Amino acid sequence: MELKTIHIEKIVNGGYGFARLSTGQVALVRQVLPNETVIITTEEAKKNHLFGKVQQILQEHPARILPPCRYYGQCGGCNLQHCDYATQLLIKKEIVVDLLRRQSEEAVRSAIARLASPLPSPAPFAYRQRIRLQVGDRGLVGFHRFRSHEIIPIERCLLAGASINNTITALKEHDDGRRLCELATEVELQENPLTGKTVCIFHFRRKIRPADVQSAKRFCAAADEVERVFFIGADFPITGPYCTNQEKGRDHMDNTFTVHYPPGTATNPSVDLSWEAGGFCQVNLAQNRYLIDTVVAFCQAEKGDRVLDLYCGMGNFSIPLAMTAKEVFGIEGQGSAIRSAEKNAAHAGLTNCLFLKSSMNSACLALAGQGQMFDCVVIDPPRQGIPGLAGQLAAITGKRLVYISCDPSTLGRDLGELTSEGFTISKVQPVDMFPQTHHIETVVLLQK
Repeated sequence: MELKTIHIEKIVNGGYGFARLSTGQVALVRQVLPNETVIITTEEAKKNHLFGKVQQILQEHPARILPPCRYYGQCGGCNLQHCDYATQLLIKKEIVVDLLRRQSEEAVRSAIARLASPLPSPAPFAYRQRIRLQVGDRGLVGFHRFRSHEIIPIERCLLAGASINNTITALKEHDDGRRLCELATEVELQENPLTGKTVCIFHFRRKIRPADVQSAKRFCAAADEVERVFFIGADFPITGPYCTNQEKGRDHMDNTFTVHYPPGTATNPSVDLSWEAGGFCQVNLAQNRYLIDTVVAFCQAEKGDRVLDLYCGMGNFSIPLAMTAKEVFGIEGQGSAIRSAEKNAAHAGLTNCLFLKSSMNSACLALAGQGQMFDCVVIDPPRQGIPGLAGQLAAITGKRLVYISCDPSTLGRDLGELTSEGFTISKVQPVDMFPQTHHIETVVLLQK
């Protein structure tokens, strides 16, 4: 077993420590911090780089702490628990800086000067509204080991709140909970923001049977923290809810969740946002308030403005923006999200919203072909970003484009394409939606 002593230069996207060996080869190492000197062994060797495993830390970073989670290093989720939260924010900013600096376009590299410090999460732990557990042998639930399909059984997750963790215990302790897990490949646990109770969504291997429904009802009645149970499978849509405790489920027996946000700023009023079970919402609901505030501030929507919201989801940005703008047009590929967006607009008493279910490429192509122009365009794509959309966005954006990115690497690529189409980067604001991990949300204001 060959030992190598290396000096960690920085933390790069993916949460790896970056170092160069004397041979010129790059070493990528987990659970290290900048400027640490460590001894590693090789876990996996590639042509131009290797993945290393720390055997000894010779020189520690002053922010290094003992990870509070007993599963840290085994579970493939968190990868920054070994440093304090203030340092995590510094690392995440440097990850964004590093990726912007590596872009070939000067317009993108120069945006580093306009990069703000990340907005910290209101809570560094217990912030997730939902988690998805994998089911292993004998119905044991847990998370995948890092870069593996092996399942690490867990008793609790520090990123989730008490209700979800109590439900994990109930799944193991109740006969019906164990039975349902044994029939599932995954179990999604979501906390209802209005009640603090948990909703279970079992991803079944087969179609549900009457006995499964009875198990769900008994489990829901026996587990105080469980409010509703749903089933979903590869060959059937989400089904439910099932609950026999009428007191628990009296006001929440449909398939929706609702979060109430008080006013975020003097100009950003309160808003209620609902979504269907199994649908998408930001997992960090408290931090989502500040994400909304950031997007609204960047948009600068006025009473006469038309706003286009691409990947609008359940109206996370559409609804607040429609409270100021003349009209908002939201486009989303998921039907359940469109239903939720329309309900949210109706609940808010808004009549200036229109939502369409469509793929982004075809929708943008159609809008550009019609000569449509919007004062502000908001786009919140998945991790793959917006390859090939820059030209169409340039054609339909009149003043401002607000890009919300969940992956700094695809963001850097997309900013290069957008600046080549005539956009100028005005502001870059990271928002930490995922403490204890390397992931960072970034909101960028681009102007024509």
